[in-house]
Amino acid sequence: MNYQETLKNAKTGLSDLREYAVDGIKSVCGAFGPRPCGEESDIKAQMYMLQSIKKYSDEAWRETFKVNPDAFMSFVPIAGGCMFGATAMNLIGANKCKKASLGSIGLIGTALSGIVGEFLLYKKMLDPLFKEKESGNVIAVRKAKGETKRRIILSGHTDSAPEWTYTYKYGSNGSYILLIPAITGLLYTGATAAVNLTSKNKKLKKAMSLGQLAFTPAYAGLFNFTNGKRYVEGANDDLTGCYVSSAVMKYLSDNDIRFENTEVVCMLAGGEEAGLRGSKAFFEAHPEYKNDGVETIFVGFDTIRDEDYMMIYERDMTGMVQNDKRVCDLLKNAAQKCGKDVPVGAIPLGSTDAAAASQAGIAAASLVAMDPAPAKYYHTRLDTAQNLVPETIEKTIDIALQTVFDFDENGI
Repeated sequence: MNYQETLKNAKTGLSDLREYAVDGIKSVCGAFGPRPCGEESDIKAQMYMLQSIKKYSDEAWRETFKVNPDAFMSFVPIAGGCMFGATAMNLIGANKCKKASLGSIGLIGTALSGIVGEFLLYKKMLDPLFKEKESGNVIAVRKAKGETKRRIILSGHTDSAPEWTYTYKYGSNGSYILLIPAITGLLYTGATAAVNLTSKNKKLKKAMSLGQLAFTPAYAGLFNFTNGKRYVEGANDDLTGCYVSSAVMKYLSDNDIRFENTEVVCMLAGGEEAGLRGSKAFFEAHPEYKNDGVETIFVGFDTIRDEDYMMIYERDMTGMVQNDKRVCDLLKNAAQKCGKDVPVGAIPLGSTDAAAASQAGIAAASLVAMDPAPAKYYHTRLDTAQNLVPETIEKTIDIALQTVFDFDENGI
C-alpha cells in the first residue's frame, strides 16, 4: 500500500492531524498541567489520552506498574553530599590520617555508582530509598486484516520533568556551568585522596586538600539542580511524541486503512522522566513482542519542535546503548521521501524510550527534534503549549506515517 497515494483521497489529511495533535496537547496542558510520574495529574492525563485513542483502535487499555519516581534524579544531590564528605575527609587525611582519605575514596565511589547506575545505565540503584508510587502505560492496537507477520510500536511519553534550575536561569549552558566544575572537582578530590595516601610531601598534601574548597560552591549547587516543587508542562517533551504516535492511529482509522499483515501499536509510556521506567515495565509485561515470531520494531518520538535539529538516534542512553541500524535506515529513508534529510547520530546526554526497547531485544530507534545544547525550554517552565511548533509536528507525523507504510511493505 502506497502512503502517498492514500494521501490524495484522505478524508483526514496532514493538516487535520496537525490540528488534532496541537489541540490535544493544549487540552492536556490546560486540563492537567504538569504531570509528575505517578501523581494524580499524570494518571488523569493518561486516562484522557486513553479515551481519545480508543476511537481509533481495535483495543486500547492502560497497564499499571510500580515506580519510585524521585529516585532517578536523586543521584545529583546525593553526589553533592558525597563530595562535601569526601572533601572533608581529605582535609583530615592530609594530617596523617590515611583512614580518612580511604573514606574519601569510598564517598567518591558512592557518588560515581549513583551517576553511572542511575543516569548512564538507568538501573534501579537508588529506587529502594524512595517512596513507591503507581504509574501506567497507555496501549492501543490496530490489528492486521489477516495473519500478523509484522508489528510496529510507536511511542511517546506522558509524564513531565522537574524543572532544571540552572537551564531556566542561565539558558542552554546553565547546567554545564555547574556540572563541569562539579565533575572536575570529583576528579581533583580523587587525586587528592591518592596523594594523601601515597605522598610524604606534607606541603603538597595540604595544598591539594585546601584546593578542593574551590569546588564546594559547585557541590552546593547540585542540591538545587532540579526543582522538585516545580514540574514543567512538558508540551514538547513529550506530549508531541504522544500525539505524533496517536495521529498515526487516527489517520489509519479515519481513512479506513488496515494493513493485511501489519499490526500497529501505540504505546504512551509513563515514567520516562523517572528513568525509562514505563517503557521498561512495558517490555517486561509483554515478552511476546520479542518471542512470538512476529517481526517487531519500536519507534520512539521525543520532543518534536526544532526541525533544524531533527535527528535519528542510533546510539541512545548517552551513547551507552546501540539502537538498530535497520530501524534508523527505515526512518531516514521515510524522511527523505517526505522531503527531509535527517541525520543519524548519538544522543549527547540523556535517553529515550527506544533505549529500553533495544535493551529488551526489540529492534528500535528514536526520532527527536530538539536543540541538543539543550534548548532553553528543555525541562523548564518554558515548555508550554504556547511554545509548540505545529509545522514540525506535521512534518514528523508525515515521516511517522511514511515509516509505518514502508515497514508494512518491506519490513526492515
